[in-house]
Amino acid sequence: MNETDRVNAVARRVLTPLEPYRDRPLLVAVSGGADSVALLRALVQVGARPQVGHLDHALRPESADDAAFVAGLAAELNLPFFGERIDVARIAEQRGWNLEEAARRLRYTFLTRTAKAAGLRSILTAHTRSDQTETVLWQFLRGEAVLGGMPGRAAHVERPWLEVGRDEVLAYLGTLGQTWREDSSNADTRFTRNWIRREVLPLLQSRFPALERTLPRLARFQAQDDAALRDQAERLGDHTPYARLPLAVLRRYARHRLAGVRVQAGHLEQVAQALQQGQTLHLTLPGDLPLTVTGGQLFRGESGSSRPEFPRPQFAYPAHWTLRHRLPADRIRLPAGGRKLSDLLTDLKLPRDWRDDLWLLADEGAVKWMGLPAAATWNRGTSGLDTPRPVWAEGAAAQAGQEPAPDPEWLAMGEALGLARQAAQAGEVPIGAVVLHGGRVIAGAANRCRELGDLTRHAELDALRSAARLVGPYLNECTLVVTLEPCPMCLGAALEARVAGIVYAAPNLKAGALGGVSDLLGHHWGHRPQVRPGLRAAESARLLRQMFAGVRSDAPQSVGPTEAGGGEAE
Repeated sequence: MNETDRVNAVARRVLTPLEPYRDRPLLVAVSGGADSVALLRALVQVGARPQVGHLDHALRPESADDAAFVAGLAAELNLPFFGERIDVARIAEQRGWNLEEAARRLRYTFLTRTAKAAGLRSILTAHTRSDQTETVLWQFLRGEAVLGGMPGRAAHVERPWLEVGRDEVLAYLGTLGQTWREDSSNADTRFTRNWIRREVLPLLQSRFPALERTLPRLARFQAQDDAALRDQAERLGDHTPYARLPLAVLRRYARHRLAGVRVQAGHLEQVAQALQQGQTLHLTLPGDLPLTVTGGQLFRGESGSSRPEFPRPQFAYPAHWTLRHRLPADRIRLPAGGRKLSDLLTDLKLPRDWRDDLWLLADEGAVKWMGLPAAATWNRGTSGLDTPRPVWAEGAAAQAGQEPAPDPEWLAMGEALGLARQAAQAGEVPIGAVVLHGGRVIAGAANRCRELGDLTRHAELDALRSAARLVGPYLNECTLVVTLEPCPMCLGAALEARVAGIVYAAPNLKAGALGGVSDLLGHHWGHRPQVRPGLRAAESARLLRQMFAGVRSDAPQSVGPTEAGGGEAE
């Protein structure tokens, strides 16, 4: 290759990634070093309209000379220049930051502020493939959860040269005869990045010469994998059964829910495991931030605004009852027997740091009444239609002259179970469905697939059709209550009808569309109903088991699972 071909090859390598910026106004961060000076010259060469931003960190005696060099280069190229000097060391000490972190934060703050003032929407930095290699290795040494390196684009900051090597940048400057400034602090190996660049990477590259290509490729693959997993995690609904999800997805879900919080990879691992195994976990994150994982939800200690209102009794109660908060020895007698109050609160999955705020009525150590906030504010898997409900000890409501308000969804499920029993008596798969509107049932149906010879005559579909004839095609003030988790066909009909909520009893392990087999609400349909699973699940599952046990014991005829979109629940 002759000299002309070599120069042209170098130019192609550094100029091609910058072609999209032709004729575009932008701010380019120029420190005076080789990389940023080369980026500025290359942008001018491709016909971009760069403006120059330089922050003097005041960390070295010669930093003012660097600023003067950059200002002179901008003037030579007839480009606007924006410069500022900040005492980074003083601010780092005041705020408790290390110098590297302080310099990075203040530099990007300056660039963002300058671009906004100049009306520029793009900020370009000259990070190269060599910088990416250092970053990925640094992330590995810190134990970060994803070795994604620096993104090519983050908000208004763009890094067009992440596939260009520093040797190519220096060669390009050589073809121009362009000088640059050397930062003497780059030789100080007390700074981690300098130590990696000057001592670690040369040692590794002596054994693995392709390292500067393999590590950025790893970062690219990891970033792509992370984006795909994050997309799955962001689709998770409150009803999705975490036990069936990979830990990789749950780690991204935890990171998404903890956006804005400093969290370490080990914390993400613990949170993901707690979600998958249905455990309660208490952690303290960096900055002494408490985190509770319970009932499939994450509760951050600083979220005071999300703390619900804890109701007090709004009725007259016996004089010997005392209104107070809980005590360690408190017990409550329920229809199923006596329980420690602490155990009941654990079963209810109420966050631990909320429990001392509960108001209760007690006769010495015997709890008679406890006021809970709306379940939808703290317990995943609720319909969102819940209102604050008290917990009464056995017989206590009568002593106070109160009748606990019935749960309309519980009563509606009772009617759906009655329809399911009718279906079983007719030889159908026992599934019943009703539609609830304004607290009362307005439509109901049982499965009739076999009777009508039509596999689309699922209970949900018939109930939705009947309700639509009464209130119109859109059921956005209605709740579908069904004894078995809907299949994809029935869920699709409910979405088209814009139902406000779906309440189901038993999971559908053959064709469930709300987590039993797949979670179709993880996709964007334009409408997302509230979902409450598991209401009176044992009664529904018992009906299904009895029916299928009878089918298996009878002569050859059997009912196929597709007749109800159903199949057996466990």
